[in-house]
Amino acid sequence: MTEIQIGRGKNARRAYHLDDVVIVPNRRTRDAEDVDLSWKIDAYRFDLPVVAAGVDRPLTTDDAAAVSGLGAMAMLDFESMWSTSPDAAALKDAVAAAKGENGRVAASLSPKRAAELADHALAAEVDVLAIRGGIVSAEHVSTTSETLNLKTFIRGLDVPVIVGGCASYNAALHLMRTGAAGVIVGVSRPELGIDVPLATALADARAARVRHLDETSVYCHLIAAGGIDVGVGVAKALAIGADAVLVDAAAIAAPDAEQGIDQTLRRSMAACGYTDVKSFQKAEVVVR
Repeated sequence: MTEIQIGRGKNARRAYHLDDVVIVPNRRTRDAEDVDLSWKIDAYRFDLPVVAAGVDRPLTTDDAAAVSGLGAMAMLDFESMWSTSPDAAALKDAVAAAKGENGRVAASLSPKRAAELADHALAAEVDVLAIRGGIVSAEHVSTTSETLNLKTFIRGLDVPVIVGGCASYNAALHLMRTGAAGVIVGVSRPELGIDVPLATALADARAARVRHLDETSVYCHLIAAGGIDVGVGVAKALAIGADAVLVDAAAIAAPDAEQGIDQTLRRSMAACGYTDVKSFQKAEVVVR
């Protein structure tokens, strides 16, 4: 990859946002009705390749039930729920309500409190555990406190685990090696001088996934995260290599809001000739 010389002593790669990238149609087109938008992680299948979490406001159980009803994965902020009401029975009821009839939900925990609260989340019968933070690494080093060994922790759980965010090849690869079923890709901490464009972060993580698959024969899912709330952004993220996209639940839980993501993604895939998400990851993309 071409590097840019910032000055005599430092080079840098050029990176790209999703807005910088567009999808190129293939040699064939298809009917939108023939497109399958489903996504499967571990034993769980979802009708939409979407993970919906609370971004602008906390995700309520009613929102989560609406998300589950639309076929997406709802991600509850279990840590916040426990802090508000540390009642095991009440939380189990809340998780059941969030699932609706046939839904599956994830519980989000910070790395700092994952070991403390994981058993409570499992007792509440969540289906997926998400260890989620602004920046999560497989090797957090501290000389003042005990740190979470992600590899030992994840391999000791009976549910699939999603972990992240990350924004580089090395960080993604090391998170995959912990045994995680999925890695969240996307880091934006501009107040720290860290704000990696998502298209490049996804492409790098995709390369890490290929290496991890070669090493272990285990496929690790990539969940793109970072201000994506419309179908066009979802389509671009999938075409670059994501398996699913994390969005604000408000983008699909509101009445008729899901149609924007569902229909735009379906039409984009059909216009490029792809029938499923896995094949859509092979789509050609170009930079504006």
